[in-house]
Amino acid sequence: MDMDLDEYLKVQAGEIERHKWIESEKAGRDLGVEAVIDWIMKYADRFSDQYQQQKTDS
Repeated sequence: MDMDLDEYLKVQAGEIERHKWIESEKAGRDLGVEAVIDWIMKYADRFSDQYQQQKTDS
């Protein structure tokens, strides 16, 4: 796997923050770590797979 770890973590953090904001807006309160854990459980594996695929395709 040939990827820049800093770039990967930056993109991942952005996705987590976006998810946290969306879910907090839906809930009407800041979900904080709860939303982060939700993202990890639901999307982390898929994010990693898609990110790696994009890097190998380019």
